Amino acid sequence: MIANCSLFSDPCIGQSAEEFIQMAQDNNPGLRAIKLNYSSAQLKAEQVDNYPDPSVKLGLGLLPVETRLGAQRFKIGASQQIPWKGLLNARKDLALSQAEVYAYMDEVKAIDIAFNIRSAYVTLQYLERKRNILRGKLEILDTLEELAKSSLRSGKGKLSNVLLIQRQRETIESDLDLIEKQKEAPTIMINRWSGRTLLENIDIELDPLDVNNKDSIISFAKNSRPEFQILKNQINASNKAIELTHLESKPKIGVGLEYAWIDKRDGIDISGNGRDILMPMGTITIPLHKGRFDAKRQEEKVKQDAIVEQKRELIEQYMAEIEEAVSKIEYADMEIEKLTDLKTITEEALKLMRTEYSSEGAKFEELLRLEMEMIDYDLIIEKARFEKELKKTILKKFE
Repeated sequence: MIANCSLFSDPCIGQSAEEFIQMAQDNNPGLRAIKLNYSSAQLKAEQVDNYPDPSVKLGLGLLPVETRLGAQRFKIGASQQIPWKGLLNARKDLALSQAEVYAYMDEVKAIDIAFNIRSAYVTLQYLERKRNILRGKLEILDTLEELAKSSLRSGKGKLSNVLLIQRQRETIESDLDLIEKQKEAPTIMINRWSGRTLLENIDIELDPLDVNNKDSIISFAKNSRPEFQILKNQINASNKAIELTHLESKPKIGVGLEYAWIDKRDGIDISGNGRDILMPMGTITIPLHKGRFDAKRQEEKVKQDAIVEQKRELIEQYMAEIEEAVSKIEYADMEIEKLTDLKTITEEALKLMRTEYSSEGAKFEELLRLEMEMIDYDLIIEKARFEKELKKTILKKFE
């Protein structure tokens, strides 16, 4: 499932985490859904900037109304509401500003996807390095087994030494099987985000992550995260809502025209007999209860205050994430330095132990313990490096 790149040789050419992140940006359906939501929200602006539909009325005089000039047989009329000046533009501006809230959501999700991919990728790197160390451990056991068998044949060693090595080998081989199983979860995660078959082969690179300096990371976290642009657009939409509320509180005007068809009267001669009726009309609606508009403006102001506090909370959260990550990275470096020094001291003792066993065939258990301890130091160092790389993935969110 993973390329076989030796820890002690030049890294093999593999697929970098950034390649998978690019695949995710191209293929992830969640990102496409956000972009489509943004496009659909933009289309709403074209739905709100038109005049209201005109109204047409028709009346038939089943029991005609008698007028001086004759009976009214039917009446037809049309009316049109005229929005207050600027109201339609305000509605369109509000719809567009609300659509802009979606504009940066894909960037937020892209950052989260990149973080998940890098975290899974770092896990695969760690498991690959751990596998290489354990394979090196098996090679050392092979050498020790030959040494123990040679000592046994010469009469200096014991059969229990050979059996002890075989038991160690069985344990390591079981650990290697577990590692292969552990690789499945991060492999599935990477392939899931990047739109590939879930258990498709991943050829990893073993290079560590590069991150920017702390000042640059903090500056991005305080000023350039896409969440802040989303919050800014939310405030802008809220201001547009306030402007629209002001215009909606204005009187509403309507104009219309009515026409009535009048029958002529029989047996009478009067001026205008049977003359039809044409009546221009106008209406005005005056909002008397202004409280709802004031409440709407207050609601938007409170929303804006909440958005400001939300931004402050995000900045505090980001600063805490960065400081914790930097602290853990520094701790990992200290731990690696300490273990490297211990490994050097153990290596000196191990050289003496190897010489002593070769010449006398004694203290094999101590020799085996030190040999395994050396490998354990490598495993612990790799664990510390893994924790360091995981914290780097957090810092990468702010680049």
